Amino acid sequence: MNSLFIDYLTNELGMADTRAMSLTDAINELHSNIGRMDNRNRNIMRKNFPDLMRLVATYADYDHMLDDYRN
Repeated sequence: MNSLFIDYLTNELGMADTRAMSLTDAINELHSNIGRMDNRNRNIMRKNFPDLMRLVATYADYDHMLDDYRN
């Protein structure tokens, strides 16, 4: 679990702890699924769901071991 992202959601944005934890779990699953995509499918995501891709990139910014899939 990305505790730095949870801290961001709760401390900087004011989200409730319980919601921040479950949302982080969901974003982690999304990040994992995007990681299993080939570039063609990631480009489909970038074109059609840019906000989701920005969310995944922001999530990855809080864990230096994760790819942010910006490229």
